[in-house]
Amino acid sequence: MRIIILAFIISISLHFFLFKIYKNDEFLKNNDTEEKTIKKSDVKFVKIKKEEPVINKTVEEKIEPKVEPKIEKKVESPKVNKEVTKKEIIPKEIQKKVDYVKKVDIEKSKDLQKKVLNEQIVNEKESLQDKTLENFLAQKEPVSKEILNELQKLYGEEYDKFTNVQKAYLEKNLNNFQTITQRVLNRLGYPPLAAKLKIGGVNVIEFMFHPDGSITNLRVISSSGYAVLDDYSLELIEIAYKDYPKPQTSTKLRFNVQYRLY
Repeated sequence: MRIIILAFIISISLHFFLFKIYKNDEFLKNNDTEEKTIKKSDVKFVKIKKEEPVINKTVEEKIEPKVEPKIEKKVESPKVNKEVTKKEIIPKEIQKKVDYVKKVDIEKSKDLQKKVLNEQIVNEKESLQDKTLENFLAQKEPVSKEILNELQKLYGEEYDKFTNVQKAYLEKNLNNFQTITQRVLNRLGYPPLAAKLKIGGVNVIEFMFHPDGSITNLRVISSSGYAVLDDYSLELIEIAYKDYPKPQTSTKLRFNVQYRLY
């Protein structure tokens, strides 16, 4: 709207200026004619200054763009807790006592943690042993009285000192030890010298059988009466034990090796 008003004012002033120029030209022409009549030789040229258009200052002031004032944001300074900045002044002697008490408490807590960890480890081992025992005993088949009687003859009172896992292992595998040993004996053949002399007998072999499948302290605890058969039994066990079922704990094996001529 302001621009339209300004344009309208400028156009009016231009028309007025042009009209004024036109009047001056007419007036000069009339003067020239009159002067020519009086003095034909005198010719004068008049320079006409162009008048600049007058612009209303009030309009210019209105056209000036408005500048919006800048709003400065206030930055809040961080609040400082006066209580935190204050440092308590403690005497050196009291500070030493406090440090000593803290040190003792830390050592006690470490010892307590070690005890708790050791107890947890022991409990875990015991629970693991109980689980393996339960799993092992759960697989245990009913034992006949003949096997129990034979184990009592072989081990005597020592059998009662064995753990439940060892007892279950022996009760389950006693026949397996003798069967596997007899099978290896049949494969290797009867001792040639014993076959030539036509001798036979039964001896009792003993050794420690370990979970990794190794054996120690192999010996004959009850002789057959013939050194040939006893020595052959030791060689026989060195081959046959590799096929025995492995125990979960180290167990003393003791069983009969029979030699019969057919």
